[in-house]
Amino acid sequence: MKINNNIQALNAYRNLYQNQFQTSKNLEKLSSGLRINRAADDAAGLAISEKMRSQIRGLKMAERNAMDGISLMQTSEGAMQEVHTMLQRMRELAVQAANDTNTEYDREQIQKEIDQLMTEIDSISEKTEFNTRKLLNGFSAVLTTYQNDANSQTNLIGFPLVTDANIKSGEYSLVVSGTSPVYTVTQPAAGLGSDDEDIVFTDADASMKYGEYTIMVRNVTGEDATIEILDPDGLSLGTKAVKIGTEVEGEEPVDVFGLSIDTSKISQAGTVKVKMEASATIQLNDADGNTIHAARELTSVNGKFKHGGVEYQFMNNMSNGTMDFTITNNALSFQIGPNTNQNVMIDIPRMDVVTLGIEGTNVLTNSDANQAIFSIDQAINKLSDARAKLGAVQNRLEHTINNLQVTHENLTASESRIRDADMALEMTVFTRNNILNQSATAMLAQANQLPQGVLQLLQ
Repeated sequence: MKINNNIQALNAYRNLYQNQFQTSKNLEKLSSGLRINRAADDAAGLAISEKMRSQIRGLKMAERNAMDGISLMQTSEGAMQEVHTMLQRMRELAVQAANDTNTEYDREQIQKEIDQLMTEIDSISEKTEFNTRKLLNGFSAVLTTYQNDANSQTNLIGFPLVTDANIKSGEYSLVVSGTSPVYTVTQPAAGLGSDDEDIVFTDADASMKYGEYTIMVRNVTGEDATIEILDPDGLSLGTKAVKIGTEVEGEEPVDVFGLSIDTSKISQAGTVKVKMEASATIQLNDADGNTIHAARELTSVNGKFKHGGVEYQFMNNMSNGTMDFTITNNALSFQIGPNTNQNVMIDIPRMDVVTLGIEGTNVLTNSDANQAIFSIDQAINKLSDARAKLGAVQNRLEHTINNLQVTHENLTASESRIRDADMALEMTVFTRNNILNQSATAMLAQANQLPQGVLQLLQ
């Protein structure tokens, strides 16, 4: 028998220590609700869990960002709605003023209300804000400007219109080549349209717009008819009396306000529709001459070519050439994802009377009032386009929010499986370890009594 080393006591103490250590861990997990409280608990699990936590918190904030973005756009769209209401009232007044039952004095009174409405449109454009950020004054728009007189080569109308708010600011170069006219009869009638040579656009009026023209053949007799041409906006270019049928056989086609019409084919009254478009190859380069969007052969729609996130509208005498322009992108960026560059860009155009094209609108004469109706219609369309774009992005963000919520839910469940403690299992293990602690304590007490047996030998 030995008394210097009580091996049984050391064994009981070692087991007791291990049991107490495990019990301590059980208590920690039960009190925190976490399976992993420190890296030593599960190093790989901790790393995975922390990355998931970053994503979860980022998703939650992205959801809030998207909601704030919707609120901003709703504020913008609400202001635009009021501008729409005022434009509708202005149009109503212009229609009233176009009636010659009104005297000059009456039109002056109508003009007073129109002037006040235009002033208020400018006021809304300057004063509409969200969180002190102005929304409708053009500070959040994507702007284009020419470098010198760059548009003269290609005969572009106005400025290039950026349709992709993600496009970067910088200097760009548009290369146009292979231009050719495209004529299409969309509605044959009155004997015209069966042959491609029946109706041809001439160069008599180079300012004619691309788009669909309406040819109204009326007052048809055996030898004569009147032809009225409506441009793509529905405005009349004029009415002309012409000879028809056998009266013009063998003669040259008749030029009617820029359209060459074979009037010998006319046999009856009717409405003909014909499109004048263009085909061209378009390429977009950056300032260094690097190709941003490769050359593509395109056919215009109402004289508009869309390529590389930019829309170009040309006059009907568009030509080959190079046009240099600069893009300044001030679009708003909404961070709608948890990671870098997971955003959506939205540009909100300026909404003052100059941008809407109604500056100086007056209804003091019959002709001015009719022109005002047309100008206000164009402004209403511009405003509708802007509101439709905002509405589309709002719908997109609502889907984004739904997706963020689902992703947040599923990712949280995944992180929980890694990090959270199974309370039932931990309680079961804790109960076992607690019993073992009590048992080990009792055995340690017994082991400490064993050396006392030596005393029996000393008696």
